Amino acid sequence: MESLQLPEELVAFLNSERQLEYEPDTCEAGAVTLLPRTAMKLRMFGAHCGGTPHEADDPHDGPGVYLVPGVDLVASCTNNYEPEGLLVWLPGEQSFGVWDPDHDYLLVFGSEVSWSKIVSSPARHINTQWAFEGLDRAPAEFLVPWPKYPHE
Repeated sequence: MESLQLPEELVAFLNSERQLEYEPDTCEAGAVTLLPRTAMKLRMFGAHCGGTPHEADDPHDGPGVYLVPGVDLVASCTNNYEPEGLLVWLPGEQSFGVWDPDHDYLLVFGSEVSWSKIVSSPARHINTQWAFEGLDRAPAEFLVPWPKYPHE
């Protein structure tokens, strides 16, 4: 478990077998169910900078992605989306975020966004992945993956 470097407040939340509480119709993904802590594992998320504010500075232009280690937190959702990336923990960034698997975009909330902040408004944080007008979203930044993460 130590390689996951999960924040203590997230571990306590998961150990108490709680789930996020919010009105599902305020969230693009609907109601989400978190993975149990024992099912969480470190995996690689692909991230690229094409189409982001960091595109011009990316030293790797062209095809490929950076491989960023992270932990998926969501097991399922009720709307028609895959759960992977709906909410992630990025140990190398010490930040929560969201990952768009269709476009390989990784958005991070920053170290100032604690688990308790996410628990207080889960739909707002999960909705960050979508840019639909009027959708209540938490502020996030596209990850700058170089030189920290390998490019493939």
